[in-house]
Amino acid sequence: MKLLHQSPFLRPLLFLVLGIIIQFHWDISFPVVLPVFLLSIVFILLSYLPQLNKQYNFRFLFGLGFSMLLVASGIFLTKITWEKSEWRVDPATYLYEGQVLEEPVLKPKTYLCKVRIAAAEEAVCQQAVDKQVVIYIPIDSLSLRIVAGETLSFYARLEQSPPYLQKQSFAATGFIRKNNWSLEPEKKQSFSIRLQALSVRRDLLVRLQEIIPDHSSYAVAAALMFGYRNEIDKDLQQAFINIGAAHILAISGSHFSILFGMLYFMLSFIGNSRKGKLIKQFILFPLIWGFAFLTGFSPSVIRAALMLSIWGIGDAFFYKSFSLNTVAIAAFFMLLFNPLYLFDVGFQLSFLAVASIILFNPYLVRLYKSRNPMIQYTWELCCVSVSAQIGVLPVSIYYFHQIPVIFLATNICLIPLSAILLFLIPVSLLFHALLGAFPLILFPLNKALAFFISITRALDQIPYGNIYSVEPGVWGMTALFLSIVLISLILFKKRVVYVYLLLIFGLFQVIYYLC
Repeated sequence: MKLLHQSPFLRPLLFLVLGIIIQFHWDISFPVVLPVFLLSIVFILLSYLPQLNKQYNFRFLFGLGFSMLLVASGIFLTKITWEKSEWRVDPATYLYEGQVLEEPVLKPKTYLCKVRIAAAEEAVCQQAVDKQVVIYIPIDSLSLRIVAGETLSFYARLEQSPPYLQKQSFAATGFIRKNNWSLEPEKKQSFSIRLQALSVRRDLLVRLQEIIPDHSSYAVAAALMFGYRNEIDKDLQQAFINIGAAHILAISGSHFSILFGMLYFMLSFIGNSRKGKLIKQFILFPLIWGFAFLTGFSPSVIRAALMLSIWGIGDAFFYKSFSLNTVAIAAFFMLLFNPLYLFDVGFQLSFLAVASIILFNPYLVRLYKSRNPMIQYTWELCCVSVSAQIGVLPVSIYYFHQIPVIFLATNICLIPLSAILLFLIPVSLLFHALLGAFPLILFPLNKALAFFISITRALDQIPYGNIYSVEPGVWGMTALFLSIVLISLILFKKRVVYVYLLLIFGLFQVIYYLC
């Protein structure tokens, strides 16, 4: 209750999530949602009547009405969003035309392309237009030219997409045979900020490849700076996963925090008065969203940029804004925009990691203090890593079926290096644009990337660095999450009642697995 009181946006988020889950599992029809929606409006209006507003017995009306409104909104928005991915696909072959939404992803024998259908044959046109589909195109000289924003014409026999793709709003999938498709460069492309962002990123990636000749180094730099992971070979990508460093390659809160911290430090000469803080945020706000633009506006990028923006606004007006409330606000508005983000693994892991850091890190940091700055920095980095791991462990085990044992060593070694690289990459690109390709200027970046990759491979070679084939299931994930919550309450609140609850819960666990 105290947590809900300190984070007022957490309660609305929970009711919105409840509505999304209800709709996802039970598919509530509009005639059922409409009375709930209308009743919630009635309760809210009644709470403002003077004869009821002043009476203590009726104070629940607004809260009840607002909660019902959020649940109904979650159901309604989820139903509308899910219908975009519903399509009773005709199994025959038809001609379609669509725009490529993202950069194609290289597979062993094909390119995976995400396409929004703009036109189709008359027989399926009404059902197909505006649907998003995933198509696989054989690798050849023509498919190498496909980029985000291009218009494709293709003959295909599409099939209904599996559930995991439907959660991403993709309605169908299909394999396109060679010579059954063509590029349509003369077709006018619809304007999209995201497609413009991907176009700018594509140009910067070309420049990045010019200054980093080694393919593995270029692939890592592209992932770190621009969130482009299509060039990373499978072995190196698996090495990052094995050592618990996959989050370093995905643009997320850690990247934004590093860049924001560097920029904030560079602007420290402005001062910390109210005017100074306002000037800082006025400079930082467009830079943060400019970086989000260059990385293609993925959900994790939007979340990180949104949270930093909320923090910046609070900092400018001297509010303590980096809290669970900040996380809840960012999650709330993202779910309003697209309720199916709730089922995205990256969305779940990123929000759980940040929330866990906010909850646990202050307690862990207080356990030890050192006068040595390096020791204190290492300790604080360890605390952040452990805090994040506590929050993401149940979900991470559920999805990936493995536990990275050496995650602490990974974060201690790679996070400081990633911060150095996030500084060197844009500086090297700037120097290259102004002065040309001078090897002496580009030497630090290339050596730092090679060192970064070598440490990753060395950590991956550590015996027993990962526990594999862990499959807890939904109940096991829930049980682990509840156990973490109860153990945390015992350590931080130091109340006997939580010990009793943990023992009772453990007893139920034993009975469940024995029976």
